Amino acid sequence: MFDDATKLIERCINREEKAWREFIEKFTGLVYYSAKERLKRSGIGFNEEDIRDIVQNVFVEIWERSLLASVRERHKIKAWLSVIGQTRALNFMRGKRERTLGEDEMYKIENLASCALEGPGQTELEEALEKAIEGFPVKEKIILKLNLIHGKTHREISDFMKLPINTVSTIIARKKGLLRKQLDT
Repeated sequence: MFDDATKLIERCINREEKAWREFIEKFTGLVYYSAKERLKRSGIGFNEEDIRDIVQNVFVEIWERSLLASVRERHKIKAWLSVIGQTRALNFMRGKRERTLGEDEMYKIENLASCALEGPGQTELEEALEKAIEGFPVKEKIILKLNLIHGKTHREISDFMKLPINTVSTIIARKKGLLRKQLDT
């Protein structure tokens, strides 16, 4: 088995197309499974087309950049491919997250019941926050409304908007600072 894989890798390094087709056929399932399982564990939303794109991108990158030549322990090719598949899956989905919100998401946000601001005087505070937030970019406005007005946690917002939690936390921290300045004046 190890000798077969090592020989196959050597033939791929020598740019034999038949060997490359064999390599893809032999290891596509492994890369597919690795990418899919990694995305499941991370809680990132994805579909089958995303996984197929990731797998294709992995093999294209390996071929175009001659990455097989960098594999020192060729008998551990499965482990190497698994790590590559998982890493590329996360990178692919990070790139895909940068998107605009669809109308259905805007509808959900507009219909959330306000739960964080309750009690006397809170309506005025809510109105002041709404007015202060008004000029922010749409994504930041939604994040702040969800956090400040609707009482959602950073994690809930991250999951809902399919953004990294660090991005959500950074936006909230920066914009809260601006809001404090605006509301104090």
